Amino acid sequence: MDKIEQLDENIKKIPRCVAVYNKLFKMIKDGEFLQESRLPTEPELAKTMGVSRTTLRQALAFLQEDGIIKNIQGKGNFIMKSGVKIEKGLETLEHPIYSAITEKIDDVEIEFRIEPSSEYTEKILERKTPVVIFVDRWYKSEGKTVAYSLSTIPVETISEAGIELSDKKQLLDYLEDTVYKKAKHSSLKLNFSEAGNVSAMKYTVSKSERFYLLAETIHIKNKYPILYNKHYIPVEYGSIIIDRRIK
Repeated sequence: MDKIEQLDENIKKIPRCVAVYNKLFKMIKDGEFLQESRLPTEPELAKTMGVSRTTLRQALAFLQEDGIIKNIQGKGNFIMKSGVKIEKGLETLEHPIYSAITEKIDDVEIEFRIEPSSEYTEKILERKTPVVIFVDRWYKSEGKTVAYSLSTIPVETISEAGIELSDKKQLLDYLEDTVYKKAKHSSLKLNFSEAGNVSAMKYTVSKSERFYLLAETIHIKNKYPILYNKHYIPVEYGSIIIDRRIK
């Protein structure tokens, strides 16, 4: 068997789920389904494609992984917005929620509380401090909560930045924008979590309870981080990209 014949033989062995993926991808690309519209139900799609629901679900899983569709539990599979695909990655020194979420955030709700320092806060902040400020932020899109962040801030950071805690807008502006403009570097650790809804408390952020968790320390001028963030992004709204380049 020559190389061409061998290639043809390998092509014939493409898994059925990949063939279904290719067909659905082409249908989406050709506009057979409207942007942001819901795909037909799984039984309908399986019948149309002439495959089992197991095979169809494998193809849909690949489409979800590639950011072409998203699954909303209890509602179905939806075509992603054409302009939503994240082109910049987490390597950019800016607020990671805005770099990693597919939804357009139009509102941020903020609350805070002051508590004594503990062994846990001393560990994550890498220093002792008399009190810490915990700041909750819920990110919303058209009234729907789509992400959540918890910031742990030593009181020294609040004092040095001249933040008046009575002014929530000033605190929010600092955490959303100012700190990233002043930062010299930050460290991000990516993990997966099922505790996002528990942490967010006030709102249910994900019906699937599957989250990307980005643990972030931010440094400005000394060896200690000025604050520590835990960003919870529901998998159904997340697009995590890390753009690596040759040195």
